[in-house]
Amino acid sequence: MKLLYKFGILCLGLLAFACSESLEELNVDPDRSPTARPQEVLTSAQGYLSWVLESQYNERAFLWAQYWTWGPGVAIGDDERYIMNGVSANNAWDRTYANALTDLQFLTRSEEPVFVGVGKILQAYTYQGLVDHFGDVPFSEAILGEIEDGSIIAPKYDDAATIYAALIPMIDEGLAELAKASSGDMGSEDLIYGGDIAKWKKFANSLKLRILMRQSVTGNTAEISSAVKALIDEGDLISSEAEAPFMDFLGQSGDENPMYANMESGIGNFYIASNSSLNVLDSLADPRLPLLYAEAVNHEGEIIGIDQGSVDNEPFTSSKDDYSQGTSITYDSDNPAIFMSHWEVWFLRAEAAIRFGTADVAETALLNAISEHFTYLGLTSDDAQAYMASLDFDAAASTNEQIEILAIQKWISMNGLQESEGWLESLRFDTPDNPIFTSIETGIYRTPLESVLNEGVHPSSWVYPAKEQSLNRNAPAQKDIRDKVFWDN
Repeated sequence: MKLLYKFGILCLGLLAFACSESLEELNVDPDRSPTARPQEVLTSAQGYLSWVLESQYNERAFLWAQYWTWGPGVAIGDDERYIMNGVSANNAWDRTYANALTDLQFLTRSEEPVFVGVGKILQAYTYQGLVDHFGDVPFSEAILGEIEDGSIIAPKYDDAATIYAALIPMIDEGLAELAKASSGDMGSEDLIYGGDIAKWKKFANSLKLRILMRQSVTGNTAEISSAVKALIDEGDLISSEAEAPFMDFLGQSGDENPMYANMESGIGNFYIASNSSLNVLDSLADPRLPLLYAEAVNHEGEIIGIDQGSVDNEPFTSSKDDYSQGTSITYDSDNPAIFMSHWEVWFLRAEAAIRFGTADVAETALLNAISEHFTYLGLTSDDAQAYMASLDFDAAASTNEQIEILAIQKWISMNGLQESEGWLESLRFDTPDNPIFTSIETGIYRTPLESVLNEGVHPSSWVYPAKEQSLNRNAPAQKDIRDKVFWDN
């Protein structure tokens, strides 16, 4: 009897084990890997970052940097009036934290140094973008929702300046990992550099230069100056288009520039040239004007814009074809997402030479910046030389005058290509003693006719997303669009 009892218990145990195994197998999709390879996760992260950059940051900035304005056929919208509510920020925030940063966190835990290195570099890039647009954001407790990470689902917000201070060490950690890696590990799944580690190192160092120059007028001048000089002396920076982190698109459905895809999914591109931009280009007799803006369809040979935010005051009979839109260089399905341009790096080097007396000659670095941008648009280096001479940079009597020339040129070079960078840098260069962009009398920016802000007041920050305000108990009070990021003077 005891033997029969033991046999029955054994049979029940085997049956339970078999059932358990069968249930587990039923819950596994045979067509999907339970864990992704880091190669696919890298591709995913880069895709999300390009989407946030182009269809979120750049798409709002082309209005706030006053490159484009609303055109006929639509009523003026909130962005043009300088109204931003929390719902407007939801998509950028979600895709950055829930997707891009989550993917990058996965990469930094890889056993392969190349993915750890690239993950950390792109984390620094991503957090800089968040701070630049929002100020204080979750950082030290961000992306720690997994049980093994502490199940933090309501991360605290860290001080923006403190986050910035942590970014260069993060990049250095990434560079240390890249020093251990071989380029064959990423391959074609790296949509930016195709697995070229040497180029990732140049991007990392150039990103450090951007971070340092954002901080250049916030204090710690001696420390920043020393770090900038060291970067310039080492020389491992982006200097040409072949080294710049561009993410290309084929221009086909499902593989289009995110800004283009986002805008064309609605009523299409109704934005037209802003006179704020046209006036500057006209005053400088700038040969880039017809490369940034197309002729008005109904007015052959003419490039025509309107004042920022004045579409509701244009003649009722006017149409979009009476005005100029962007050219294919600035708006097309196959345009790349530019994470950082080579001309941007040369502008940073020119500014560093002015402020800190680096090994670069400021005038030469500025010429290189302008020349690289001219070449990208299809002009020649001779065109750039002649244009540079017309700026009279060598005759500038003060640092402020040199910075003003540089700031305007940098702002022009971001038109239609890196609009968010153009807007952010206009905030930094615009200071109380040198209000290049916001002076009511002489500034480049004009107050939109329907603005909700006072004359001469322009946005300095994004507001926090509505979801954060509702779901994160540690979210601070909602921001004002006029709040300044710590580096904005």
